[in-house]
Amino acid sequence: MKVGKLLAVILLASALCAPALSMQLAGASSSEQEEPSRVKVGIWLNSIEKVDVPAGTFTVDFYLWFKYHDVKPNIEFLKGSPSSIDLITEEERPLENYLEYRVKGVFIGSLDFRGFPFDEHFLTVELEDKERGASELVFESDEGESGIDPKLEVVGWDVKGFKLYEEKHAYPDENYSRFIFGVTVYRSKISVAFKNLLPIIVITLISLLTFFISVKNFGLRVSICVTTLMSAVVYHLAALGALPPLGYLTLFDRVMLVVYTLFLYNLGVSVQAMRLVEAGKVKLAEKFETRMQNLLPVVVIALSLIYIVLLGFVA
Repeated sequence: MKVGKLLAVILLASALCAPALSMQLAGASSSEQEEPSRVKVGIWLNSIEKVDVPAGTFTVDFYLWFKYHDVKPNIEFLKGSPSSIDLITEEERPLENYLEYRVKGVFIGSLDFRGFPFDEHFLTVELEDKERGASELVFESDEGESGIDPKLEVVGWDVKGFKLYEEKHAYPDENYSRFIFGVTVYRSKISVAFKNLLPIIVITLISLLTFFISVKNFGLRVSICVTTLMSAVVYHLAALGALPPLGYLTLFDRVMLVVYTLFLYNLGVSVQAMRLVEAGKVKLAEKFETRMQNLLPVVVIALSLIYIVLLGFVA
């Protein structure tokens, strides 16, 4: 009898607690399924006034707008500080709220000069909400109305590839929705070839002309080698003077390594020929120089593969 009464009490308690428990589970399930507020972000890029390569910064002017339903975004800019943010309009619409600013400021670009002088850079502006993480607010791209001014020009650069997107950024306490937009700027290949590469090619060819000077005029040969080497060093330093201090080799650095090694090769051939001439072995000196001159194309190809291709993967 006692066991029967005990079972009856347990069943009665279970029946009374079941509705409350089910309500708690339903509430927990609904809270877990609660979606974050979604805010559409649009950009109209007016101008990029200056790309300061040594400082790694750029000056930009753009319109920024938000379309939201319930949560008004409270944004902050990353990697830069706008000099001015002017409110253009803030209005309530039947289906959504609209907020628009005009922003001007200097931002820091993540510039990669490994490909210099054929380098390309994606100049970005990044923003997040100050208070709400990705569980409460998520940005979306308003790609339909966003874009850049058709007459946008950047002095010294060509422009391509306007892009805007959202990504999650992880912090120790929570993930935040980060909105990113920007354009890719690059140097004209033809302009770079004439401005940066043609002068050093001419200097190198002048140095290699010593192979056509008689081995008996070794003083003139050595003088040309040393003079062109000094010119190449000065040109190299001048070209890199427009870049910030770098901890890696650029494409131009690797090209210059080829040039320096060719100068060393040329100077070594001239010195060895000079020693043979001073020893009275003129014919042997001429044969030695002819062999070294015929070997020159192989040396150029080998140095290009080692310094430009292989070292490019390591750097």
